[in-house]
Amino acid sequence: MKKPSFFLVLFLLSLVVSSTSCDRLKPRHEENARETNEEEAIPAHVMEATTRRIVDYNELTGRTAAVESVDVLAQVTGYLETINFTPGSFVHKGDVLFTLDSRVYKATLDEERADVAAKRADLERLEAELKRQQNLIEKNATSQQQLELAIAERDARKAELNAALASAELAQIDLDYATIRTPIDGVVSREQITVGNLVTKGATLLTKVVAVDPIYVYFDVDERTLLFFRRQLAGVEHGKKGLVVKFAVGDGAFDHEANVDFSEPSLNETTGTLEFRSVANNPVGENGLRPLVPGLRVRVLFPTSPEYEAALIPEEAVVTDQNVKRVYVLTEGNMIESRQIVLGPLQDDNMRVVRYGLEKGERVVVDNLLRIRPGVRIDPIELETKSTTSILREDGTRVLEDGSTTNDNIYQISLER
Repeated sequence: MKKPSFFLVLFLLSLVVSSTSCDRLKPRHEENARETNEEEAIPAHVMEATTRRIVDYNELTGRTAAVESVDVLAQVTGYLETINFTPGSFVHKGDVLFTLDSRVYKATLDEERADVAAKRADLERLEAELKRQQNLIEKNATSQQQLELAIAERDARKAELNAALASAELAQIDLDYATIRTPIDGVVSREQITVGNLVTKGATLLTKVVAVDPIYVYFDVDERTLLFFRRQLAGVEHGKKGLVVKFAVGDGAFDHEANVDFSEPSLNETTGTLEFRSVANNPVGENGLRPLVPGLRVRVLFPTSPEYEAALIPEEAVVTDQNVKRVYVLTEGNMIESRQIVLGPLQDDNMRVVRYGLEKGERVVVDNLLRIRPGVRIDPIELETKSTTSILREDGTRVLEDGSTTNDNIYQISLER
């Protein structure tokens, strides 16, 4: 019988060693799997997708303008005598702003009135003479020629009296113009000339009055947006208010509304836009100031769709994976599923419209997103169905919208782990 070869013995020994190693490693793998399955749930806030009726908007740039604005100039020449307003104050139509030296105009008016009185007396004399001539002609005591002459003289004096009355009326108007009043309600600017200076009729700017409530909001709509708007809203009733736009001042919220009352009949060929005008109320606020002044640059939300019902989630729940938008959805057993979604416009309360990929009632994770991945289990903390956007400091302190702070230990737990 032949002895086993050296290579056969070596092969058998390697099998024994390999089997022993596998037996030793097996408990370690099972222990790792058990540790993975027993890993603690990750704490995270979750929020239920909600629905509400919304309108899609395009954000445009606009500007405010006064409904009325008047440059106050004198309508007669004279020396400025008094200034009767406080710059920057609100004045009402008819309030006195300035007075000019009116002595010359008073004297002229008195002279014209005296002339009127003289011509009226002369007319009365000629009326009496005409009546006497009529009585004489009935008795054949005067000629027809004398009667006609009396009639002509009476008519001439009547015309002169009318001319004198017109001159007196003009003198009265000039005297009235020496007292300069505001023609509109509005805020008055500062005086442009001081007392004692000569004011020239129709040439000297005295001040400016600007109407502030209501106020116009102008904005330009580009051709593409305009055509889309007309297609989407064809046949849609806008209600009693007509077309309403929202707008914001600076970086503020879109908490102002304006009713569109006019649009140009044709596009501007140079810019390819159509100008719209809307009217917004501008009442005095609690601080005694009006929120809008003419000349402001504003951001306008121009509606591009009829009202419809949409699903919304907070903007902070959206995860960007290259060009794909995703959310982490909570499933049975508090497990996480990654869901691809198609987003719509961002609303002014920081809630994002979800076009596709999410249903009403599904819950999404809104924070601690760096530690979460599909297939892990979380410890969900329910939030209200609104955006939780706030400033988060490195120590886990949240600074809320009203300036108060709160501690969020989810982030502290994450750091400790």
